[in-house]
Amino acid sequence: MTGDTRIQHVELHPKTITTNDIKVLDNLLLRTESLPDILHLRVAEWSYELTETDKVLLIDSYTMLDDILKEVASFINVKFPGYERHIRAWNDIDFDTKIGPIKIQTNDHELIKKEWQKGLFDLKELIKVLRNESMLLLDESPNLGVIQKLAHQNSNQFDQPVSENVQTKLRSWVEVISWIAGIIGTAVTLYVTFK
Repeated sequence: MTGDTRIQHVELHPKTITTNDIKVLDNLLLRTESLPDILHLRVAEWSYELTETDKVLLIDSYTMLDDILKEVASFINVKFPGYERHIRAWNDIDFDTKIGPIKIQTNDHELIKKEWQKGLFDLKELIKVLRNESMLLLDESPNLGVIQKLAHQNSNQFDQPVSENVQTKLRSWVEVISWIAGIIGTAVTLYVTFK
């Protein structure tokens, strides 16, 4: 992770998703996949002296990566506030070599390459999960409005809070599907990491 920012836990209700949110996530994924390749500079020998072009490339790349990370964090905070799995996934994104929780400097090129690729993979997977969940919520939005209207009519007839029940059931299905997508993403990450 390029900064020491952490997302905080707030509440557990997704906000309204729009088609613009899907475009934002698509843009974040495209920008992540289009990041300049700086891996050769990260695994360069200690004696290698960076050229001015290398320095500009590194600064630009890290700036773009930092912007993407901040925008993903903002999306989670605004659209999925308090969703622990997204918060944890974002907080776990890291590009540095470590032994346990301690970051280390090493000249092991394979370890450096592995951690960098793992960080990019984790970031892309989080964006894809957010997009998939957003698509599910977007697909549910028109139906949810109709169901809420019917539930409101029924609650007036029978004087029961049916609308909250319907919303809770729909929300719980979306959370179950999101949970399954998170498990699949974690399994893929573990497979790639320990392959």
